[in-house]
Amino acid sequence: MRVVVVVVLAGVATAQATYKPKPVANLKQIMRSIPYPNSNLIFDVQSRSPKDEMEWKNVENASMAIVEFANLVTIPGRLRENGQPVPVERADWNKYARGLVDAGQACYQAARKRSPEAVIGCTDRLSESCSHCHDVYRDRPQAAAAPKKP
Repeated sequence: MRVVVVVVLAGVATAQATYKPKPVANLKQIMRSIPYPNSNLIFDVQSRSPKDEMEWKNVENASMAIVEFANLVTIPGRLRENGQPVPVERADWNKYARGLVDAGQACYQAARKRSPEAVIGCTDRLSESCSHCHDVYRDRPQAAAAPKKP
């Protein structure tokens, strides 16, 4: 009897210890807090090279933030700012997320080389991976209605 109770309690403890991520922020909130500032840090290498080890580490970390952002946007249940669900079940959405992973990893490898030219070389890939998704999914402001003629 004691063995059964211990096994059951161990199973309950394991089940409670499993963390299942659930989205908290909407897509726009995580866009503004993760890829925007981190991609800007990477793009800034085009005009100003990192001057020391800490700045290179910042470029590396920004690259990894881009990679991890792709994971965040594929968690089911996240909403867009308009309340609609993020289309995580769509093949193209997942393809675009994978593009971010690849671009972020390329920028990370470039930053590890401590070569501004290598980082500059990855920025087109990063920009294109963002654009592919934005071209399809970014909310566009409604055009102002043309004024009526009197």
